[in-house]
Amino acid sequence: MRRYKAVVGVLLAAIATFLVSCGGGPQAEAPTYTPEKIAQLTNYVSRLEASRNRFPELLNYIEKDNWVNVDNFTHGPLGQLRAELLRLSNQLLPVDQPKAKALSEEILGHLQNLDEASQDRNYGEAATQYRELVGDFEALLSIVPEGARQQAIEKAAETSNVYEMTTTIPEPQAIRAEPEDMVRTPVMIDEGGNVNEAVDAEFDALDGIIGDD
Repeated sequence: MRRYKAVVGVLLAAIATFLVSCGGGPQAEAPTYTPEKIAQLTNYVSRLEASRNRFPELLNYIEKDNWVNVDNFTHGPLGQLRAELLRLSNQLLPVDQPKAKALSEEILGHLQNLDEASQDRNYGEAATQYRELVGDFEALLSIVPEGARQQAIEKAAETSNVYEMTTTIPEPQAIRAEPEDMVRTPVMIDEGGNVNEAVDAEFDALDGIIGDD
């Protein structure tokens, strides 16, 4: 009898396991990039590739200590990077979004530090921030599916960036006058300290008109 109960127990356990395995819902498929999503990513990535293609211009300004153009470049051609990075990160697969957003923050941090280095005319810091900017930018683009990135590279090569740099030589800074140098000499006093005759005549004429009224 004991052996019979043991066999029955084993059979019941096997049946229960089978029922549980069969009763589960269908396995959820891992999200993938659809052709429509690839096309959308291509548009976003092509803009980032176009910006990356102009990085050598930024490096050239840094190498020449052209700080005016470094500032113009980070706020001009690269001024829309924050919005572009956000759009790209939100379109990636959920598993890739945290890394993409972290790299985007790093990239924006390098641009901020580069801007501060240009204000301080600090070549060493500017060069360091540029290298780290390029490295993090490449790391971000490596997350993009190969199909979308290849199409984006080709698209970026066909289209030019609409924002062109027009300043090639830094303008000399104007020397502001000190407050004490900006005191204006009264109009009615000539160099000799006498009342200006023409102005005095005007006041006499004005007094005559008032007197006639």
